[in-house]
Formats: sequence, structure tokens, C-alpha cells
Amino acid sequence: MSEIFDAIQLGGVPDLKGGQRIKTLIYDDLGDILLATGTTVPTNAGVGFAKGCLFIDTNVTTGTTGLYCNKGTRLSCEFTAITQG
Repeated sequence: MSEIFDAIQLGGVPDLKGGQRIKTLIYDDLGDILLATGTTVPTNAGVGFAKGCLFIDTNVTTGTTGLYCNKGTRLSCEFTAITQG
């Protein structure tokens, strides 16, 4: 029996990008990834991640950011850590 939540739940779709296993949560209208999670940040120069795509690294230590943003393009990603100022 499933529980009822008062929020939107994103189950995600298992995906393989550049040999790395990720879970895609949201795609854009071109089929590029807008939001994803995984235990390893996607390798730079990968394809299929929208500019501005957010990636949540679920395998980081306490005190380390787990949020990354694609500053590259959909044809050559470049994920950089988002940190608090």
C-alpha cells in the first residue's frame, strides 16, 4: 500500500550518460535533462544535459555541497559546484 503525501513526488528514470548511471527527474522539451541525481557528477563534455541543468550528487560527505549546475551547453556539459556565499 502506498502512502499519501501532500507534495509532488519525482520518482525519476534510470539513465546512462557517458557511462555513468544517473536518475533523471525532469527533461526539457528537447529531451535534455534539467534535473538529475546520482553518486557521481557527470563528466564534462557530455551531451544531453540542458544548460542550467541541476545535478544532485547523493554521495558526498557532510559539509560538502552536493548541488552542481551545468554552465556548459547541451552538447558539451560543464558541471560546477554551487556553494553558499
